[in-house]
Amino acid sequence: MEERDLLECCGSIKFASEMASASPFSSLQHALDVASNTWCNKINVHSWLIALNAHTNICEKSPFSHAFYTNTPMDSITEEIYALSVQYLQKHGFPYFTISSEWDADVILMDLKTSVKTKPSCEFEWARRKQLIIKQYIARFFQKKGYIRSTTESPETQAAVKDFDLNKKLFWKDNLDPIAREKARQFCEIWYPGEYYV
Repeated sequence: MEERDLLECCGSIKFASEMASASPFSSLQHALDVASNTWCNKINVHSWLIALNAHTNICEKSPFSHAFYTNTPMDSITEEIYALSVQYLQKHGFPYFTISSEWDADVILMDLKTSVKTKPSCEFEWARRKQLIIKQYIARFFQKKGYIRSTTESPETQAAVKDFDLNKKLFWKDNLDPIAREKARQFCEIWYPGEYYV
């Protein structure tokens, strides 16, 4: 793995450099173990802050961003999230981010209200731990590169899938309705793993 690949997973150049020098990795688990060790033991506070500042502010992400880039009036929750996220950035020195893929405005608002009141040192420690989301990014990177299909599959299945990329056949059920297509996709995943683009 190269530095530029790893910068997709974490904004710290020092982290990416350490990970690149530790590669190649024998497995996804090996990469995740090295990532944890690098993040917790091999890089300093400055690198952590760079990584945390690489996150996009919550207000610039979907589904909040539309309100700020169009003339659509913001509802009261979105307005409060925006105001609190600006306050959070000014107080702590890095943007608020969430590790959840669910964009529940009420949950984010409640979390922001608490986080803005937290001491900077406590919030920094919590954000540093949240940043271990890089493990998810590394797993997605491995999947995108075709090294693994899923983090729950056996090493044998992962190894088989790795070499299929150039030989995959087009999926032949493109004209199916979404439910039928999903069933056909599951059938292919089970009986023809890695053989079709589905």
